[in-house]
Amino acid sequence: MAPRSPTTQRRDALLGILGELVARGGAAKLLAPPVVPGADAFPEPWRATRGGVRAVLRRLAWHAGNDRAIVLNDDRLGAPPTERKPETRVGLTRVGQKELTFRVEFLGEDDVAGTLAHELGVAHAVVNRTDSVDPYRTGEGPEIDVDVDRDHERGSIATVYLGLGVLAANAAYQQYSRPGRFNGGYSPLEYDVLRAGYAPMSEIAFLLAVQAVVRGQGVPAGLSGPQRDEVNDWMTALSDRRTELRERLGIARDAEATSERDKPVRFDDVDLAEDAPPPRKNAFRWRTHRGGVGFVAGAVLGVGVAVAVASPNITPLLVFGAAGSGHVLGRRIRVPRCTACASVVAADATVCHACGAALRGDIAELADRLEAEERLEQEAHPDRDDAV
Repeated sequence: MAPRSPTTQRRDALLGILGELVARGGAAKLLAPPVVPGADAFPEPWRATRGGVRAVLRRLAWHAGNDRAIVLNDDRLGAPPTERKPETRVGLTRVGQKELTFRVEFLGEDDVAGTLAHELGVAHAVVNRTDSVDPYRTGEGPEIDVDVDRDHERGSIATVYLGLGVLAANAAYQQYSRPGRFNGGYSPLEYDVLRAGYAPMSEIAFLLAVQAVVRGQGVPAGLSGPQRDEVNDWMTALSDRRTELRERLGIARDAEATSERDKPVRFDDVDLAEDAPPPRKNAFRWRTHRGGVGFVAGAVLGVGVAVAVASPNITPLLVFGAAGSGHVLGRRIRVPRCTACASVVAADATVCHACGAALRGDIAELADRLEAEERLEQEAHPDRDDAV
């Protein structure tokens, strides 16, 4: 019995796109084994710097057979304050005849190589659009801007064709756990799921299974647990359809799969140094007050006065009256707090002394931080399509 996802109609669409890529570039890339995550495939050391990103992108481009130079526009502002585990944000923006241009917005502690693999897939989708034989000869100019609706989804699908499917599948569904805040008795586990790329993990898993079946090989090495399970289930369901799948994808019956990929040699000109201070996490000055403290202080004062006068009839009035007055007075005392860690900060502070976050402005309510973050993003990138 086949897994539930993707649907029959969606599987036909995925196979159609994969078949188009084979028709344009031949079957050799698809019949090669997928890149396995690890130091053998990525011999360059990693650092969360612009040089580190460039090294990973160069290596991914090498694996994909793309010899264009890597150009980075560094637009990092720091981690969004509303995300517990911020994800890496690096996107391909433009493809030239000799260059790939990327925008770097944030480097996280997640699957960076897998996230960037999707962007190399997008580069392949851009230069292999279905409506032209060669986009550089159809009046689109020497540089082509990435079209989100046109290129993103096809780019994630193209990772399988390029041999980057295992990397892309792992990044498409990432699970992380860590101890939460101590609640007085224990630290509960907190879970985060990150989804990189532009196609669901289940769709990439299906295509990896198709690739394994047409290659006549077992489950690809290097898959994470959920990905491996889905690929294995699909391979079981497709095991007797190898000939049909080859015909569907335009692969000759006698085309042989290769058993090994070229072994990468470490680039000798990698520079991992950061040419600017690493960006701070973004946060805001949240304008809180001392109303709660005033309420408690007033209540304590009321109890003290009531005990002193020893009048049971007026005790409740004293307590509640003093608590209410303390609350009103406390609300007049403004106390800015950092939205990232809730620490009290100075009214004009630009950096939180506790967590080091860059304080990017003031907000009245904690619920306003999403709107403030979106406004900050629009100010940083006024030319974006989604800017309003």
